[in-house]
Amino acid sequence: MKKKRKISALLDDPRILVAISLIIAVFIWSVVTLFIRPDTDIPIRNVQVNFDYDSAKYTALGLDIINETSATVNLRASGDGSVLGTLSSSDYVVYPDYTAVKSAGEATLSLVVKITNSQLENRVTLELAPGEATTVDVVFDTVETKDIPVTVEATDLKMAEGYVLNKTSSSPSSVTVSGPTSEIEQIDKIVAVVEVDEEIDSSRNIPVKLQVLNKEGLEVPLKYTTLPSQNAEVQLSVHQLAELPLAVEFINTPPGFDIASLPYALSRKTLEVSGPASIISNLTELSVGYFDLSTFAMDKDYQLNVNLPDGIVSQENLTSVTLSFDSSGLAQKTLNVSNIRAINVPANYQINVRSRSISNVTLVGPKEEIEKLSASSVVAQIDAEDIQVAVGQQTVAVQIYVPSSSSIFAIGSYTVQCDITSN
Repeated sequence: MKKKRKISALLDDPRILVAISLIIAVFIWSVVTLFIRPDTDIPIRNVQVNFDYDSAKYTALGLDIINETSATVNLRASGDGSVLGTLSSSDYVVYPDYTAVKSAGEATLSLVVKITNSQLENRVTLELAPGEATTVDVVFDTVETKDIPVTVEATDLKMAEGYVLNKTSSSPSSVTVSGPTSEIEQIDKIVAVVEVDEEIDSSRNIPVKLQVLNKEGLEVPLKYTTLPSQNAEVQLSVHQLAELPLAVEFINTPPGFDIASLPYALSRKTLEVSGPASIISNLTELSVGYFDLSTFAMDKDYQLNVNLPDGIVSQENLTSVTLSFDSSGLAQKTLNVSNIRAINVPANYQINVRSRSISNVTLVGPKEEIEKLSASSVVAQIDAEDIQVAVGQQTVAVQIYVPSSSSIFAIGSYTVQCDITSN
């Protein structure tokens, strides 16, 4: 009796009754599935089409899918009822049949439903659900990647008076495009068109939308080609204009020489240039180069290259100027110079000149001064600061000058033999 009471108490518990009901339901479903209805079917919804499956059929031809590919379908599974409830997405695949693909172009491909789990092949049948699309549209082409420089177009800018656009640059300076060859071949250039409504008098950065153009200058409609960015930043380098006098610098001039005494002229007096305002505002003239006065010759012109300071740009097609001398008021004389001196000699050294005189020294200057010039007025000077002073015999360069004149100079180069001793 006690045992019956315990069983009765258990059956009165709702939780026990629910558990027993579930066990009975599963038992009945198993019996029906295995013995009463061994063949049944179930729906499988929203199955993703796998466009990568069996892709070797088209990649072997050098082709790629270039359109956006995304599709889902509903399936119907039938067969062994004991297995249907255990089906998972890893047991099957839906994919396009690429067998008919032979070349680039658009293709309508049949969808294939395939069981990938070999243990289910004879127990389950999978097919597209009634009413489902049985094909997908896929576009094939060879895919090309190309690096194309960005061309900046800034032709319609309004520059303020006294300013000029020096150069433009773009960031990025080039764009790597990737897409079907049929589209890439249409691209002639990628441009960044700069448009500014106001007058420009300073450098600045401007965001610009990139345009992809063909050879006719028309925009290319890119359906499948991708750009890493549709925008660029254009840097405008703006210079200030200035017209500055040209000047030549003379080297190897004697001590105290007055450059203004030289009757010389440049073929151009001024040059129009541009540069950053901070540099241009500090310039009063432009040095076009150096002239070595020791190489002077009567009635001869010299071509000097125009070497502009860093950051300065010529606005004219000028690369050189002509340096000419008016020799009509000049004369030259050749003398032997015996007045040889040494200056700036270190305290613990002595320089003894072995050469008694320097022969055939040619001097140039105004005619009235050259006619009166004598050898006693000419000095050959050794500057010890210009040589490496060391004990022994050396051949040393000398500078020729006339202390009493600021307009006479020597042409050519001259040396003397010296004995250098230490104290």
